[in-house]
Amino acid sequence: MTTTVKSAAKRYEPTIHNVRYGIKGILLYLLPLPALITAIGSLMRGDVMATLVTGGVFAAFMVGASVARHGFRLEGEYERRKIARAPSTPFKTVAAIIISTATGVLDWWSSDYAMSGILPAVLIGAATFLGFALYYGLDPRKDKAGNISIGVTIEEVLDALDAANVKIDAIEQARRQIPNPEFNARLQRITSKAREVLTSIEDDPTRLSRARKFLKVYLDGTQRVTEGYARTHQGEKAVALETNFSRVLDSIEQTFAEQQAKLLEDNHFDLDVQIEVLETQLKREGVL
Repeated sequence: MTTTVKSAAKRYEPTIHNVRYGIKGILLYLLPLPALITAIGSLMRGDVMATLVTGGVFAAFMVGASVARHGFRLEGEYERRKIARAPSTPFKTVAAIIISTATGVLDWWSSDYAMSGILPAVLIGAATFLGFALYYGLDPRKDKAGNISIGVTIEEVLDALDAANVKIDAIEQARRQIPNPEFNARLQRITSKAREVLTSIEDDPTRLSRARKFLKVYLDGTQRVTEGYARTHQGEKAVALETNFSRVLDSIEQTFAEQQAKLLEDNHFDLDVQIEVLETQLKREGVL
């Protein structure tokens, strides 16, 4: 009899997540357009200094916007996860400094570099930094520990999750090189399941000890077979290769679904048994 196990973990929805953080900060590219128009006008008038200043300021705004959007993406990943490291580089803060400095320079330039214009320029720059911080916020600085309990440290959990995410990303990258829609869809389901397992570990880090071998066998095997198939299947249709790949995906997909349920049931014995079965099958298919 099959037991249905409900996880409290939210299903990973990469599309919504990517769209949300893909559009955040677009305004940072649009608001400085007057500086570009001014630079073009100065160039047409032959005003070299004004062209250099306004063109340089516009370039600084673009750099700041790109740095900020990278910080937004890191922040989005940090917010999505229950256990996560704070970004090692404060990209949003760096972007705020670049944009506020560019704004101050632009204001000082508009006063013809007058000494009396320095203080207002500094205040304008400070106000810009404050406005950025209030609207977008600054970077998270503390690691998120989640429900870390005795027997496992946050470093162990984060290292394992980071390693697993690298493998999942590699599978996704290889998947995008595979033109077969069926294989693409199945690999998407597999990586989605894998991310759900990572989320369940974040929910209860004590599951990590039981999931280590499972994640290693499953993700390593899937990464190898997917990358191998993507590398050797460049536009050529080899029936035997497609059949073998399809069979391996069947095994991985089915076994992984069972293992996820066992993991959530805390059934350690069944988990190890099923892992051995999958490992044997992957070796037989030449994946491991």
